[in-house]
Amino acid sequence: MKLSTIVLCAMLMIASFVGAADFKIGYINSDRLRTDYSAFQDAQAQFDKDVSTWEAEATKYEKEIIDMQSELEQQSLLLSEDKKRERQMLIQQKQKTYQQFLSEIFGTGGKAERRNAELTTPLLEKINTVIVDIAQSQGYDLVLDVAGGNIAYIDENLDITDKLLEELEHKVSK
Repeated sequence: MKLSTIVLCAMLMIASFVGAADFKIGYINSDRLRTDYSAFQDAQAQFDKDVSTWEAEATKYEKEIIDMQSELEQQSLLLSEDKKRERQMLIQQKQKTYQQFLSEIFGTGGKAERRNAELTTPLLEKINTVIVDIAQSQGYDLVLDVAGGNIAYIDENLDITDKLLEELEHKVSK
């Protein structure tokens, strides 16, 4: 069982002991937040722009390697064995540099991952703060996120995503 399912079951059991009439549940859909919350859209656009720049640089590396290999093949018959080895080593060095670049940018803990965290962490903190504010002000005991897919059924009347989006957009316009 996934941890979220266990937590949900535990909360529902606690609710049954406390009294179901006093236990108020709501849910949000974080997938909708990512598409409907303008700040997330802006962050995604910036991230996509950054990734596009890195991909263009990677493409440049690939082209240089392909050009070097092609040139070596074309001149292979004219080059001495020493010159061939020298060019092959240059190609290998370029391939190694390219692999290091890919790892530094797109690897685990790389620039892309750090940039995504830099752009989204403040948004997630703000979203969590607003969720807590809504939950406390409107008496919710439990707020779930249905985007994870661990909920088989939930009444749409419990959806507070629109309230959350309204509060988030309202706080931006202040």
